[in-house]
Amino acid sequence: MKASSPYAAEFEEEIATWPTPIELRHQEGDIFVTLLPHKNYIETKWNGHVTAADTVTAAKVYLALLQTYHCPDRLLNDKANVTGDWSEANDWLEFEWLPQVIRAGMHYMAHIYSSNMFSRLSARDLFLRVTPRLQMQNFNNRKEGLHWLLTCSPPQLEQSA
Repeated sequence: MKASSPYAAEFEEEIATWPTPIELRHQEGDIFVTLLPHKNYIETKWNGHVTAADTVTAAKVYLALLQTYHCPDRLLNDKANVTGDWSEANDWLEFEWLPQVIRAGMHYMAHIYSSNMFSRLSARDLFLRVTPRLQMQNFNNRKEGLHWLLTCSPPQLEQSA
């Protein structure tokens, strides 16, 4: 385990169970995202109607995992089964979350598009905000996204002359 995250206290119960999958639920009890550990990446599997608040909550938990444990530098963000406009989260993701996940060691994100137009537009906006600082690509299916994610090369350290 690494040093604790500022969000670890907020999500202490969830973080403590890792690497058991983490399910985040709406107040009504339905699961909106499951964070799943894999050997070379973490997967966020989203379901149902997703809001900006849901996106921020899941991003905080993911960041806390990166800051607390030795986790892979790759995220498969699968929003294929969602509806909703979550673009209001993109300012927070760009200015608060992105610098922190990069410092925590994240390098790559494969985002799987939903067929929902509002979710797709939110993902496209996020892509424009985070690249090139984070290597991110949007995909129409999980298989293509996972292939890209697992074949990305680690960033090369700059050589000083």
